[in-house]
Amino acid sequence: MANSADPFLGQPLAAILLLGTFHFQDHGLDWYKPQVGFDVFSQRRQREIAEVVERLAVFQPTKIAIEQTSDQQSEIDQSYRAHLQGVFHLPGSEIYQLGFRLAKRLGHDRVHCVDNWGRHYQPQIDLEAYAREHGQEQLLAQWSPRFKQWYQHRDQLKAQLSVREILLDINQEETILQGHGHYLVDWFKVGSGNDYPGADGVTGWYNRNLRIFANLQRITETPDERILLIIGWGHLPILRHCVQASPEYNLVEVCDYLGH
Repeated sequence: MANSADPFLGQPLAAILLLGTFHFQDHGLDWYKPQVGFDVFSQRRQREIAEVVERLAVFQPTKIAIEQTSDQQSEIDQSYRAHLQGVFHLPGSEIYQLGFRLAKRLGHDRVHCVDNWGRHYQPQIDLEAYAREHGQEQLLAQWSPRFKQWYQHRDQLKAQLSVREILLDINQEETILQGHGHYLVDWFKVGSGNDYPGADGVTGWYNRNLRIFANLQRITETPDERILLIIGWGHLPILRHCVQASPEYNLVEVCDYLGH
């Protein structure tokens, strides 16, 4: 319990709103490949996106961060400047439809690229081959069929819900934790004795998210900052943990701005 002897009491905290998103234009890079179409340029979806942008504007972010790597910053800067000049047709990705639109709406001079591919544990081991050689093939698909059903259900919801409602759903704590559970079963369990190839294989994902958090720290210049990160919702479990544990940040919930 906080008290007058608490050395953290009164520490000014920068605010971070972590907006987990689905990919408006999915390129099939994730484990689950969406089957339900999402016409981002339809009148309905454009209207819904505009509503989300207006609601996020109420948060008044001082910086907007997006899921692009730092080596893409100059390209993003060029595209954003063209957007400000009205000579850049926004692609369908949430990076542009939410990030660029909101940044322009708020008069920002840039959006910030904070993604990083991370470092993987070396040497990387062929988990399927290891499992086959060690009689662990049964581990590879214990939970994945159920997770596929779970993803399919969430995929189908996209056709029924508005963009705001979809974002609210995938930013719920229960949804966030359930999704992260897929990283902790099946392939994760492969290994024996002092070999942990399954667990080691997941370290690259954790490292990527730790680097993203480090990049958020780098763009936080003062405790008065209000950072909005727009990123795939699978990143949320690790990033939320970092923000909640950090003595420098206050986590702002998505439902505070999209929920009512």
